Amino acid sequence: MIIKTKHSMQKMSQRGIHKNLLDIVLIHGIVKKDKIILNRKICDRFIKKLDKQIPKIKRLGNTLHITRLNTYRTTLLKIRDKGGVTLVVMGNTLITIYNTDIKLKRRRRPKGRK
Repeated sequence: MIIKTKHSMQKMSQRGIHKNLLDIVLIHGIVKKDKIILNRKICDRFIKKLDKQIPKIKRLGNTLHITRLNTYRTTLLKIRDKGGVTLVVMGNTLITIYNTDIKLKRRRRPKGRK
C-alpha cells in the first residue's frame, strides 16, 4: 500500500492520472533510484503480449477475463499516449507523479566552429 501526499493527489488530478494508471505503474514500472518509471517502450511490450493472449482466451470463451484484459490494455494505451508515467517515491510515500514524455534536445554547435 502506498501513501499519497496532498501534493501528489493534486498533481494526479492536474495531469489526468487515475488510480488504475498508478497501480499499473507500480506493478510494471522500472525502479531507478527514487523513481518508478513506465515508459512507452515498456508499455508497447506489454500491449504486444496482451494482443497475443486475448485471441487465445477468446477461443476458450472466458468473457469476464477478456473484458478485464481489454480494460488493462486500454489503461496501458493511456499511459503510452501520455509518453509514460513516472512516480517519485520515498519509502512507501508517493511524493509526486508526472508524465515521462522525454524530448530529445539538440546539441548546438558553439559559434565560430565549423
